[in-house]
Order: sequence, then structure tokens, then C-alpha cells
Amino acid sequence: MKLRQMFKNLVITTYSYPLHEAARQGKADVVRHLTEEKDFFVNHQTFDLVTPLHHACLYGRQEVIKILLDKGAMVNARNIDGATPLCDACCYGDIEVVHLLLSHGADVNPPLLLSSPLHEAVLRDNWQCASVLLDAGANLNATDCHYGTPLHVAAYKGNQACAEVLLLAGADVNTRQIHKMPIHDVARLQDCEFLSLLLEHGANVYARDNHGRSPRDLVPSSTSPAKQLLLHWEMAVKSLQHLCRLVVRCELHKQRCLTQVDRLALPKFLKDYLAFE
Repeated sequence: MKLRQMFKNLVITTYSYPLHEAARQGKADVVRHLTEEKDFFVNHQTFDLVTPLHHACLYGRQEVIKILLDKGAMVNARNIDGATPLCDACCYGDIEVVHLLLSHGADVNPPLLLSSPLHEAVLRDNWQCASVLLDAGANLNATDCHYGTPLHVAAYKGNQACAEVLLLAGADVNTRQIHKMPIHDVARLQDCEFLSLLLEHGANVYARDNHGRSPRDLVPSSTSPAKQLLLHWEMAVKSLQHLCRLVVRCELHKQRCLTQVDRLALPKFLKDYLAFE
């Protein structure tokens, strides 16, 4: 009778299951009760391999997620697309959920995925999630079959906040995705602030896409501030200060200590310059 009453307000769709729906809707009491019933398996998968934990993470149901994890939910379960609950949590953008999953052993770099958790966070401009993932060791330059690297995703979507997080962490600004670099997508957007960010981090202003076009060629209007900015960077002689910063940051990244700029035996203003502060 009690279980029947708990189900009363639980909407069950045609292709779902009670535990999955309870997780999706954040019905913690129902989830807790169902996971104690022998007929409801906490890692039960739908026809597309989605678990209750996937649903809970996609909708940011923190209390439900804790219950499922405590009951033995597989933190690295994959759905039919290869996405893990961490991918879904990064779609939603709740950093507490991301921390929770990581603390329970979520793989920050799951193998054989179409998109990594970092791609999912960047795709939706969840820069705080991206930062947490990078601190946990997410692969900056992992590629998927749709966009390329996370920086390509940020450029294509115009998500500058995520791009800044990625670049500060050492993302390759000139990585090529089949036929273009991030600067080509940002040039199309005509976003001067975003373009400046890429250029200051060493983006190749002369780079050509598969049609032989430079970033400037992709800006339609000759009077566009974006075209003028790119023309200036093409013509200007780069300062020794600028070039030195790029070289030093590159070497620090190779040694995996780019985040430790503050520990260098340098004056504060130089450390700030290296860290783009």
C-alpha cells in the first residue's frame, strides 16, 4: 500500500521504468524504497543502456545520485552512445554533482567515447565543470568525431569562457580538426574579444583551411572590426615579450607544471604575465 501511494504522483512514460523515472524526477523517497526492493536492480538498463544514475545526473538530482551510488550504482556505466553519468552531469552543469561522481571513481577520461565529459561541459559553456574536470586530469586535446578537441567545440559554439579555461590549462590553440583550426570558427563569428584571446595565446593568424582561406578571409565585411584586428596581427611584428611568454608556457606545459607558474622564482608581475593575469 505504501509503495502504491508513492507511485501515485510518479509519471511513467511509455519506454521507461519506475526506478529510472523516479531518478529522473528527483523522487528520492521513491528511489530509496525501490532500491530496497529485490525486483528493482539499481543498475538496470533501458533498451538504449541508460541506467537510473544516467537519468539522475542528466537532471542534477543530487540526493537521488547519492542514494544510487550508496546502493552500488555503476559510476562508469555507458549508454548506447558511450556516454557515462559524468558526461550527463557535465551536460547539466552542477559542479557538486561532478565532484560527487569523481569522488566515487568516475573516469574523467573514459575510453572509446564519441565525446568526453570535457567536451560535454564545453559544448554547453559549463566552464566551472570544465575547470573541475581539468583539475582532475581531463585530456585537454582529446578529439571526438564531430568537432575535434574541446577547444574546437568552444570556438564553434562561441563559448569564450570555456575557451579561456582550456587555454590557461595549456590547450593547443593551433590544433587542427581535419581542415580548420579554432581561429577559423571564431573568425566566422566575428568576435573580436574571442579572437584576441586566441591570438594572445599564439593562434596562427596565417593558418589556412582546406579551401586555402586564412581567418581574415572568413570575415565577410571589409569594414568589420574582426577583419581589421586580424589584418593588424598579420602585419604587426610580434614583440619579444609576447613570443617569450608563449615559449615559456609551452615548456611549462610539456613538463606538466603550467598550473605552477606562481612557484617560479620570478617577480610577481612576470608570473602574472605568464598566467595572463
